[in-house]
Amino acid sequence: MAAVRSAHGQVGGPQALSLPLLLPNRVVGAINVYAYGKDVFDEHAAEFGELFAKPAAVAVYNAQILADALALSVQLQKALSTRPVIDQAIGLIRGRTGRSAEDAFTQLRAMSQSEHRKLADVAQRLVDEAVRRARARAEPESPAVP
Repeated sequence: MAAVRSAHGQVGGPQALSLPLLLPNRVVGAINVYAYGKDVFDEHAAEFGELFAKPAAVAVYNAQILADALALSVQLQKALSTRPVIDQAIGLIRGRTGRSAEDAFTQLRAMSQSEHRKLADVAQRLVDEAVRRARARAEPESPAVP
């Protein structure tokens, strides 16, 4: 691993030491250290910094993997929570049109895209409308008032 040092230190101005966070197949970040003074970052400082950079690279990479896994978990939970209503909407479309499940899903997806709404939202609307119509049919009509 090669640390990069600024050349300003020869005159006593601000200096920087940049240590790349390297893994065998990627760079995951960098540690940048700043100081004032002449020759603050010598070869020993660079070697010492690399002792921190190696485990820091692993920690950063592990944190990235964890963040990706958590994001995927949230996506899967959301998909699992919306799947039942999507399946219900597919069933409604199949019942109305006689189409296959695949064709009903294609129709539902096309509705979602044409309305610029999420698939689960369109599915929920279809299910809610079907429930509302079914309840309206099930309610007895009020007798006419003479």
